[in-house]
Amino acid sequence: MKRFCKFLLIVLLFIGMDKVIRTQTNGFRIEKTEADYAPKIEWETSSSLPPQEIFDQSYTFLGSGVQCYAFLGADGETVLKVFKHYHLWPSSKILRNLPLPKFLKNWQNTILEKREKRINSIFKSAQIAQNELPEQTGVLHLNLNPYKERYPVITIYDKIGIRYQLDLDKTPFLFQKKADLLFSYLELHKEETKNIIDSLFTCIHNRTELGISNSDPIVNRNFGIMDGKVIEIDIGSFVSNPQINSPLFSKRELFYETLELKEWIKKHTPELLDYFEQKLQQAIRL
Repeated sequence: MKRFCKFLLIVLLFIGMDKVIRTQTNGFRIEKTEADYAPKIEWETSSSLPPQEIFDQSYTFLGSGVQCYAFLGADGETVLKVFKHYHLWPSSKILRNLPLPKFLKNWQNTILEKREKRINSIFKSAQIAQNELPEQTGVLHLNLNPYKERYPVITIYDKIGIRYQLDLDKTPFLFQKKADLLFSYLELHKEETKNIIDSLFTCIHNRTELGISNSDPIVNRNFGIMDGKVIEIDIGSFVSNPQINSPLFSKRELFYETLELKEWIKKHTPELLDYFEQKLQQAIRL
């Protein structure tokens, strides 16, 4: 009984330490960034290599989203995003090789299929960002296929300052221009609210004109400000949707994607609410 209690205590301590570490590092682990699949033709990208100085600098942990970990370059202008390949243990690589009994095979295959579907969706969205929306997403370079012997090893630092060597040949990633979160920017520049209203409507309209929808239209985390203009900083939720540029669908997209900004205006700059409503009505009538 004493041995069992001691074993149980060790297990609980291990779980507790793991939870503390994950909390302190926003769940970042280098193995979560490494691809565990073979290259695919449909994931090939044609973008040329960015300037060498982008690879020569170090990158420090900036944040963790649903699809990616983000790191800010030493230049303060470039963001490196590396894709998460699984959220929960075990990784897909481990799961594929687990010698499970037959009655667990369906569970194993279901998990693997869901993960493959998820990463396919994210990668398609990233390709849309680079190929069709580079100006309004700020994407500089995208690589989805691993093991190309094309990229260097770069230095990154996690949230608590631990240094890692990240092999970009094994890591699907993208470089993106740094932007300020939309609401954080407006908090400091309320005098620019009118211009930001105009820019947000233009950004959404330009995307819908291309037949592209955003399946996660959260303004607070998905839109940013770069050089005074609104861009879409989240690259994981774009979907090709030919219906979106029809009047009915584009109006609905504009309405729902600007709701958060409307609420912010009500609270912080209510004198511009009429202006916002006018812009919305004008956009809906287009």
